[in-house]
Amino acid sequence: MVFAIAARHSDMPTLGGSAPVLVVNVDAKDLVGGMGGNGGWATVAGSGAHVPVSVAAHVACAGTIQRVLVDEGRIIGITTTDRVFTVHQRRAIIARDKECLIPGCHVPASWCEIHHVVEHARGGPTHTDNGVPLCWWHHRSLGTSGWEIRMQAGLPQVRGPGWWDPDERWRTPRLSVARLTLTVPLARTG
Repeated sequence: MVFAIAARHSDMPTLGGSAPVLVVNVDAKDLVGGMGGNGGWATVAGSGAHVPVSVAAHVACAGTIQRVLVDEGRIIGITTTDRVFTVHQRRAIIARDKECLIPGCHVPASWCEIHHVVEHARGGPTHTDNGVPLCWWHHRSLGTSGWEIRMQAGLPQVRGPGWWDPDERWRTPRLSVARLTLTVPLARTG
């Protein structure tokens, strides 16, 4: 997140008028194998460095994906998918949830990444009803930690792993619950 913000800053260099972009090349068979958790490698363009497809997928979770379909060296298709929550959506989610959604984690929501509850790759919309703040650690470990997240009527709910809640109940985080604030004018004396 820090690098994405820094790359868009007006004092940073641009490439053809755009912020620098991380380009990762993935072979179709590696993409299918890697997304299923069975391995697969992606290559960082320009460096030759190899990273697991799962790492490339996490990076893409907070960015834009452009697919370029190449057949025998000829570009035969280009698609772009914008998966990034707008600044306005991000502010609204931060106002609703206040901090990382995982109970006990108090990283401020403004420092968190916004996670698609229903993955974008599975048709989940980039909408406030499908976004929650997760700190870097919880965002990266969500698939293996036992924590689950869902949305009910526009409010996030979490279910912890058995070691945290043996009943594994769905809960609305207390900071996400809308609160009624009553303003009463103070009476002046004297």
